[in-house]
Amino acid sequence: MLNLLAQTEMPPFAAEGGSDQVKQFALYTLIAGFLLVAAMSFVPTKLRRPIVVGATFLAGFYYVLLWLWPKPVNFAPEQKPQGSEHVGVWLTNALPGVSSITQTLTALLLGLGVYSVLRLHGTKLIKKQKDWAFSLVLLISMLTMVTIGYVDYSELKNNPDKVNQASWGFFQYAKDFLFDGMLQAMDAAMFSSIAFFILFAAYRAFRIRSIESTVLLATALIVMLSLMGLVEYALSKQVIDSITGGDPGHFMNNFALNQVRNWIQTYVQGPGILALTWGIGIGSLSMGLRLWLSLEKTGG
Repeated sequence: MLNLLAQTEMPPFAAEGGSDQVKQFALYTLIAGFLLVAAMSFVPTKLRRPIVVGATFLAGFYYVLLWLWPKPVNFAPEQKPQGSEHVGVWLTNALPGVSSITQTLTALLLGLGVYSVLRLHGTKLIKKQKDWAFSLVLLISMLTMVTIGYVDYSELKNNPDKVNQASWGFFQYAKDFLFDGMLQAMDAAMFSSIAFFILFAAYRAFRIRSIESTVLLATALIVMLSLMGLVEYALSKQVIDSITGGDPGHFMNNFALNQVRNWIQTYVQGPGILALTWGIGIGSLSMGLRLWLSLEKTGG
């Protein structure tokens, strides 16, 4: 089967953004997606899960093969693959096409999310349910940002001179005000408020209740003091220099705050982060296998 697929040419889909070819591809894909969803609605309920499971497995199986199957090194398009090289070459050449399908599915899922937001908040707005005013603000903000962003993109594409602020028009100033002036500023304000919750959580975690919390408090205190230039200079530079007499080879220089902090970060924090990264990698691999093999079940 793989050798048969290896003989099938799949040229990468490469076209300029916004071109007629891209628009036609997007339109055909959208129509095919709606037809596929409509066809799935006529499939018996008992057969829907096997179809989804099979499609999920095949999609994941391609990337598993792409990662595991040996690929020819420095293979030129005019060369003829030999033996098992057919499969490796086909897997490599098929990647742009598969990536295009993946991006198309991502765009469809994004559109489904937008539809869900419009449906949920539109229903709340029409029926005047609780907090419908917030739904109105959300819908107006979303539609305004989408409209201004699309018009700004179109004008910049047709008139590259508008990249310079001196040539800006209404939509460029509106996009700059809404995105850079409001959205990013509100994001920064929201993340800044999260710092207070982190501070409260740190206060509760650093309270001395056990040996572990005492070690955690002492370590955090050393690191924080070492990052404060004035404190580090007063406690480390002055005190240590008075003991060592300015000798850089003295043993007591190892107890300077910056040296202690470096030791903690190198020999305590570093291995801990590596262990966490390893655990996260194992968990991600396990979750990926469960999703690929459709073993992950949610809901009732």
